[in-house]
Amino acid sequence: MPEKRRRDSLRPGDHIYTDRLMKAYYHHGIYVGKAPVKNLRNEETEINDAVIHFLGAGKSKSQPPCEKCGHRSQRIGIVITCLECFLESKSLYVYEYDVPYLKLRFRRSGTCSVKLSRPVDEVLQTAFGYLRDQNFGKGYNLLFNNCEDFATMQNWGGNEQSIRWLGFWI
Repeated sequence: MPEKRRRDSLRPGDHIYTDRLMKAYYHHGIYVGKAPVKNLRNEETEINDAVIHFLGAGKSKSQPPCEKCGHRSQRIGIVITCLECFLESKSLYVYEYDVPYLKLRFRRSGTCSVKLSRPVDEVLQTAFGYLRDQNFGKGYNLLFNNCEDFATMQNWGGNEQSIRWLGFWI
């Protein structure tokens, strides 16, 4: 079982995730820390706990825009929100990289990888690039182009999810 994390332990570039639907699946993103967002008046403002993540059509809810980050729940694609909007009042976890194969065998899928993470500046630069250009794949796909794929792509440049669906690890 993944270990819950405290907000004050997060570092920019961390691949974070949170549970959804009574832990049936996890939603993934990249914690960026301080970053500019558009507030409710469409003005740029800086928040201290920003997250970049990939929302699919099924993830949107009809809720008013967030007062802190201006996120509108109907947006889909690569978004930047505050940590509260990302978590939706659920638990916070940090995805682990460079995990030994043996440990990996006893962990739930989608919580860690044997791959090494890239340097933080590369992770953040890639995530902000996808946010700016909105060009991560050809749209959201539950199996082959989802939030976990987005987050792992930032950290090591590959797609962990589709590799697991094939039933083996590279």
